[in-house]
Amino acid sequence: MEWDHWCNGKSLKDILPSFKFEKSFVNCYTSNYGWNLPSSTPPLLLTEMLDINFYEQPAVVWDGSLSPTFSTFYDSYFGLNDEVCWHKFVWHKKKSLRFSSYAWMAMLGKLKTADILIQRGIDAYVTCSFCGAGSDCHSHLFFSCDFSFTVIASLLPPLGSFLFRPNLLQTFEFFEEARDFSIGEKNFCYFTICSSIYFLWRERNTRRFENNWKSPMTLISVIRHAILAKVKFWKQFEDLKRRFDFLC
Repeated sequence: MEWDHWCNGKSLKDILPSFKFEKSFVNCYTSNYGWNLPSSTPPLLLTEMLDINFYEQPAVVWDGSLSPTFSTFYDSYFGLNDEVCWHKFVWHKKKSLRFSSYAWMAMLGKLKTADILIQRGIDAYVTCSFCGAGSDCHSHLFFSCDFSFTVIASLLPPLGSFLFRPNLLQTFEFFEEARDFSIGEKNFCYFTICSSIYFLWRERNTRRFENNWKSPMTLISVIRHAILAKVKFWKQFEDLKRRFDFLC
């Protein structure tokens, strides 16, 4: 009643923060003949609300829609935000929220790598916990590092065709541009990359804070089992098994 922006694009709290209606819903103050507002309603709110004539319309509409859904609200809420070109790699139809959340942070450079922590004035071990040679930063971890590239290339062998190590965006774009991959196969590749990011990040933290190490082959096996747990319920699972050996 008071917080939704239904009153000419404003909420009642925006118009008059000090006043509170006893009931929570707009339909508590309407009838078949129009508004049925209490006598205690301040004149300022009366002016704004009575200006909305819903009696002659079949329903109160949301942004011009007589049958609003959640997507109507979602599109309106995020409508002013810029759309990034790589959102389809992370938030694709077959996404896993856990894996996609970490991939999203990695794409934005928001994981707490050593270089990020140092920028914030926090001391951190700057050397890569995987190879011991590179820097602990997003560009190295995904996928300039020998360890992390071995993992992702073992799961997705076409990446072995790169002459130089790809960064994260290039890895996604490689499969987006692959003409011999169907949409379902591309979504699977995106899913595999996102899950690899999640488990590589976990392995990085386990090595740093628990001194517990997995070999590349062991980590590949962990990722494979996690992927199988999800993908085996996909309709195109049998087709994917013929294309990607590690699913067999």
